[in-house]
Amino acid sequence: MTIGKTLLRNVLPDLAALSVWTAEKLEGLAVAADGQVYAVVDNDGVDEATGETLFLRLGHWLDALGG
Repeated sequence: MTIGKTLLRNVLPDLAALSVWTAEKLEGLAVAADGQVYAVVDNDGVDEATGETLFLRLGHWLDALGG
């Protein structure tokens, strides 16, 4: 059985607004008990990365994920 994917939000603009370095992928995404959506990226420990870890609050899930 194959499960399809649906893009709920492109977070690249959010990442670009916070940093001079844009991560290639999200490392984690969570919805808190109050409905706030949080995302985190890290530098994967590669030489070309700046060493940044970014923690984003994307807003309430209804707004953040187009619910």
